[in-house]
Amino acid sequence: MEERNMIRDYLATYDFNLPLDDAAADPELPLVRRRLASLAASEGLNAGYYEAQELAEAFLDAAREANAGIEEDDSPARERLRDILDRDLDYQQELFEEVCEMPLAEAAAHLIWLTDLMRQRVDMAPVVSATVGR
Repeated sequence: MEERNMIRDYLATYDFNLPLDDAAADPELPLVRRRLASLAASEGLNAGYYEAQELAEAFLDAAREANAGIEEDDSPARERLRDILDRDLDYQQELFEEVCEMPLAEAAAHLIWLTDLMRQRVDMAPVVSATVGR
């Protein structure tokens, strides 16, 4: 019983930004990933995850189009990216600015990495809630 209380006490003070803070400070990671993690730390659990995922998928679609030789300005992936940016959400704009000069596949890889990190953060919420709520 005492062990259960220790776990509950630990989780009651769990910092959901811990994975992001660790990534932001990890000298082994590329600078772009450290910067993306740092930007994401100020975002809410769900919104931060879904907005990163949406942008990652748009870049991945754009990379697929580029690989297929699709270069039209009104291609579905380019339209999707424009639609995302037109919403003018600060977080997505900042993420975009971090990767927009990179090759599309590389940018997508970095954003997918961030999305995975953000998903880990979201996945902890029900665990913490279920444990602390007891």
